[in-house]
Amino acid sequence: MRQPAPSVADLNLLDPDGTFRTRLEADRRTIAHLSDTGNLGELKRIVHGLAGAAGTFGYGEIGGIAIEIDDAFVAGEAIARTDIARLLTALELALGTPEKSA
Repeated sequence: MRQPAPSVADLNLLDPDGTFRTRLEADRRTIAHLSDTGNLGELKRIVHGLAGAAGTFGYGEIGGIAIEIDDAFVAGEAIARTDIARLLTALELALGTPEKSA
């Protein structure tokens, strides 16, 4: 189901200084590192945060993928490397950083 995107005015109220984008970049780097180290506890925390916030700040695709991964964590399912790769790719595309992360 497609969720409505926030307007520019909404984003200016929610994130006037653009710090959420900075958070996304930090989260992207951390997720890439954690996927290599296998620290699932920290990965779960970051994914859960993205699942709750990304769509609010206009990053619906990132939020959707994060929700899928978060639901898998909650269900106790194994997290596939391909799912993490999808999340990293969505982050890279949204941020304009075409780096290979996974």
